[in-house]
Amino acid sequence: MWRAVALLCCFASTGTAQTPDHVAAAVGDWLTEQGARGVVAVRSPDAETNVFDLGIAADADIELASLSKAITAVCTSELVKTGALRWDDPVAKYVPGFADMTVADLITHQSGITQDATQIYMSAWLDDPTHRAAEIVEHMQKRGAPTGGAGLVYSNDNYALAAVVIEAASEAPYEQTCRDLALTPAGVTAHPSPRSGAFLSWGGWSITAKDYLTFHAHWFDTQSNSLKGPSGDFGGGALYGLGMLARPRNGGMNHWHFGALCFPDRLNVGSYVVAFFNDWRVMVAYDACVDWPAMVALDGAVVGAVFDN
Repeated sequence: MWRAVALLCCFASTGTAQTPDHVAAAVGDWLTEQGARGVVAVRSPDAETNVFDLGIAADADIELASLSKAITAVCTSELVKTGALRWDDPVAKYVPGFADMTVADLITHQSGITQDATQIYMSAWLDDPTHRAAEIVEHMQKRGAPTGGAGLVYSNDNYALAAVVIEAASEAPYEQTCRDLALTPAGVTAHPSPRSGAFLSWGGWSITAKDYLTFHAHWFDTQSNSLKGPSGDFGGGALYGLGMLARPRNGGMNHWHFGALCFPDRLNVGSYVVAFFNDWRVMVAYDACVDWPAMVALDGAVVGAVFDN
C-alpha cells in the first residue's frame, strides 16, 4: 500500500493558492464522508499558520503515527552534520549483525529489510509508552540480517534499528537526542504518546498540529529541487528521503507522508502532511483508520483546495 500512497501526492496544478478556510472546508467535507473528527493546520507562504478544530481541539496533542519518522530521520541527519555518524557507515559499526547495510539505507528503506517485526508486537505494547526499538532489533538479530538487494521496501524495522544506531552514536537516549537535535532547533515540543510511545522512533511521537507544521517548515525546504541527505527511488517519480516522500515540481519540491495506527476497538487514528512547491503546507490528523481509497480522496481534497483546479 505504501508504494501506492507514494504515487498520490502532488501532481498538483500551478494555479492560484486558495485560503486556509477553503482548505479546512475541503478537509471537513472529507472527514464527514469518513464519519471522523479531525484537526487541520494550514501554513501559508507568509508563515502564518491557521489551525481548525473539526472535532479535535486545535491545541490537542495528536498521534503522529508514521509522521514520526521525519523526527528520527532529521535527528540522524543532524548527527551526521556533527560527525557522530556518517551516512555510509555500516550499521554493524553501531549494532552487531548488520554489516550489509548503511545508516543511509535505514533512513531510506533500502537496507534489504523486507519483513516488519513491529507489526507482530505493536498491539501488545499499546498503552505502554516505553520505547521498544531495542526489542525489535533483538527480534531482527534472531531472524538474521538481510544481505541486501531488495531495493526500497518500506518497513518500520528500519526506523527501530535507526533509533538504536542513534543511541550508540550519541551515547544518549534516543528521545533526548532527537528532542535536542530535531525538535528544539525548530522551536517546538513533542513527547512520546501515552498510547503509542512504544513505537516512538517509527510511529509514537505526539505533538500539536501547529507545532508539527512548524517542525516541517524548518527542516523540509520546498524551494529547492534537490533533497538534503540520501534518498531512494519510490516509484512514480517519488523519492523517499528524510522520513518523508518527495517529488520535484516546478523548480521546487513537494514533501508528504501518511500515518496510521489501526487497532480495532482500541486506537484508530490517521495523519497526513504535505508541503507544496509554492510553500503552502497542510497537516491533518483524524480519529479513524481509513482505507486506501479514502487516503486518495484526502490527498485529492487538499490538492484541489490549495490550487485552482
